[in-house]
Amino acid sequence: MDRGGPLRALDPHAARLRPLQRRRAVPGASVATDEEVLDWVARDAETALHPSCTARMGTGDDAVLDPATMRVRGLDGLRVVDASAMPYVTNGNIYAPVVMLSEKAADLIRGNTPLAPIHQQFYRHEREHTAGAPPDGGDARMRLGRLFAGT
Repeated sequence: MDRGGPLRALDPHAARLRPLQRRRAVPGASVATDEEVLDWVARDAETALHPSCTARMGTGDDAVLDPATMRVRGLDGLRVVDASAMPYVTNGNIYAPVVMLSEKAADLIRGNTPLAPIHQQFYRHEREHTAGAPPDGGDARMRLGRLFAGT
């Protein structure tokens, strides 16, 4: 079994680190065949993603939650206050935005007067894109596709 697999080409420095590797830590020496590796992955794999945006709030037709109340449209007595309510994936870890969302929702639910907004400048990376190409990251997806295809 080729332990490097297709990912070996993505890390040109892996060969230099190999002499420092004493033993394979994960999944362990007892996992040797392709079938054993697949069984181990099915048993132990977990996502490192931060699931979000599945019940997005907003005012459009595709929004699930009313942003003024955090209530699920079309259902009585149900509010959603977690990362699924976010309309867009955040640029970083979702912990702080979820705390902010929760505190805001608590104020909405209690009927507290919201704080006045603070207009603060923040960094926002503007994507460069080729004329005629979609500004939504299509260029990046094409570059990643070429990277993984080896072209």
